[in-house]
Amino acid sequence: MRKDLLTNSTGIVLNILEKVLDANIEIKGIENIPKDNPRIFVANHFTRMEAMIVPYAMYEITGKKVGVIADDGLFKTYFGSFLEEIGAMPKSQPHRNNIMIGDLLTGCKDWMIFPEGRMVKAKDISKEGNHYCVKIDGVCQKVHTGSSFFALNSQLLREDYFSKKIKNLTKFQRKYFIKECKDIEEDETMIVPINITYSNLRTGKNFLTDMAAKFLDNIGEHFLEELEIEGNIVLNSKITIQILKPMSTKKILKECYKKEPNHIKVINRFRYELTHDFMTRIYEHLTVNFDHVFALTLFLLSKDKVNKNYFKRVLYLACNEIKKNCLLFDEDLEKDIIKLVSYERYEPFENILSVAIKDGLIEDEENNYIINKEALLNSYTHHTIRLKNIIRVILNEILIIEKVYVIVKSLVDLKKKEIDKKLLELLKIEEIYEYENDYIKYINDDEIKPREIGIPYSYERKGNDTCIITLHGFSSSPKEVKQLSTYLFEKDFDVYAPRLRGHGTSPKDLKDTKWQDWYLSLSRAITIATLKYKKVYIIGFSTGGLLALLSTKKCYTQIQGIVCINAALHLNDIRIKTLLPAVSFWNDIVEAVNAKSYVKEYIENNSENPEVNYNKHYVDSIEQLNLLMNKTRKNLPKIQTPTFIIQAKNDPVVNPSSAYEIYEKIKSEKKRILILDLDNHIIIRGEKTKELFEKILDFLKK
Repeated sequence: MRKDLLTNSTGIVLNILEKVLDANIEIKGIENIPKDNPRIFVANHFTRMEAMIVPYAMYEITGKKVGVIADDGLFKTYFGSFLEEIGAMPKSQPHRNNIMIGDLLTGCKDWMIFPEGRMVKAKDISKEGNHYCVKIDGVCQKVHTGSSFFALNSQLLREDYFSKKIKNLTKFQRKYFIKECKDIEEDETMIVPINITYSNLRTGKNFLTDMAAKFLDNIGEHFLEELEIEGNIVLNSKITIQILKPMSTKKILKECYKKEPNHIKVINRFRYELTHDFMTRIYEHLTVNFDHVFALTLFLLSKDKVNKNYFKRVLYLACNEIKKNCLLFDEDLEKDIIKLVSYERYEPFENILSVAIKDGLIEDEENNYIINKEALLNSYTHHTIRLKNIIRVILNEILIIEKVYVIVKSLVDLKKKEIDKKLLELLKIEEIYEYENDYIKYINDDEIKPREIGIPYSYERKGNDTCIITLHGFSSSPKEVKQLSTYLFEKDFDVYAPRLRGHGTSPKDLKDTKWQDWYLSLSRAITIATLKYKKVYIIGFSTGGLLALLSTKKCYTQIQGIVCINAALHLNDIRIKTLLPAVSFWNDIVEAVNAKSYVKEYIENNSENPEVNYNKHYVDSIEQLNLLMNKTRKNLPKIQTPTFIIQAKNDPVVNPSSAYEIYEKIKSEKKRILILDLDNHIIIRGEKTKELFEKILDFLKK
């Protein structure tokens, strides 16, 4: 952090800024900032904090102060000293315009301007002809063109100076507060548009409102509203500052400068078009987040009652289309989003849903959501809408993005069968694409498996209503469960064998994945199966057995039962129980003395089936397996699904105590345990599978 800028500033302001900048802010497009040019940054305006956050963030990047125009009242608060330090000026400064132009001529300071003119609390923007309008309590105010005026005027004066058209240099210096004319920067003034997007905008009391109530008298409602919104932004929201490609003033003025000597005429000719161009860029480069998609879908749904699964599936498809169309999007449209359609909690959805319910926009029924469109569209007033209907604010922001509007509109008009079909096709494509993408990443690795080893597969009969998901084990691939899958298909069950992320390619692939990635692979498989079948069973081998047990936390009643075979809750494998901790200890020692070249990343794996299993276990991947074992162990008392537990008596890898612990701890009314007199781990392959397969078939039929 650059502290020199803030030596005289109030500590509370610095603390707020550091909290936001360190934890809540993401700056994209830094490469778009012109290196040496005088710059005017122009941005959309939603909170009072932006007048501090953005200039300070730009100063952190460029090392140059960024001036900003602020309300006179702010200079009387504890923000005042900070604002003066960053180079801000009150609106009432009599020489304000000339000082700004002088700064741009010399390049001694950049400027930040909000062309909307004031905070647009409702984010209600419309377009009238070639002008953008900001709606404040129903009154439309055109976006100001002052930033274009300053940019163009400073460049025209620069051209005059270097063309020796300025007759009285002393007067020129005084007018624009320039110490010496030799200080005038040769590089042109450039306009740098910035989009500021907030994700997870929420309301509620916070430390700023509490402090204000304790220490300040006669607080106005408007000020309290701003403290509540901005305090929650500091605590909970993420701010994305998207810096866009700069715009040249020299190019705009190139033809006109020599032909038209009157600056005012030249500026008036271009200022409106220029303002429209950079505001279009600002509005169209919104970073789309999950809240945006939720609000827009809610708005565009034609009926007041919507099935819960249908609603979530529309959201998932919309998010995918937004990503596919290369629009700017937040990571919440990608990370773990399969949970949205795989029958468990997806936090971004649950979070915004709770806001909608609290504000009376949605009523939660057993299988449906009841939508109150009238409440959703209530705009309240400029100073109350953010507190009373924050989802309407989020909706207003996304409504201006036509591409997103078209995407969501095309989906909400589809029937449930059409949505389900689209989702099924998409998830299948995602699964294959993920495998192919992972495979290509390690294509030149000497240890990569043949491509067919890791490909997910399914066996299907027309009209079947039951599907069995067969899950392979750790460091293996779908081919490991091929013999079992074939047997079940021959017994009239449809079978689907997905690939767990990181498997079926190269050992290095598994090193770079987390246990959550394996679980999400199963989540997608369950969703695919449930879109086609009324009944679903999950059979998991070894690590697949752990994942099968963990999958029972999903809120989906059509999962009829699970079978876990040699589920790896406790291990016998001496390499993992003894050698791995020793390797980890060794690595800690050599890293402590900066001898990283001696770090051991893996241990050798002499598998029963080297055809399908990796030949080494990376330390990182074993640690993920341990985490999955612990997670599954904690989840056992919550399991109520019918469960069949199978264990080889003398399994060299998995300790038989695993099966007994699973049986004792799960709460399923229907549960069975079978101990087979076998001395190998991979008991689902080879010649001794007859009894095992028949017992599984018996469980499935009963």
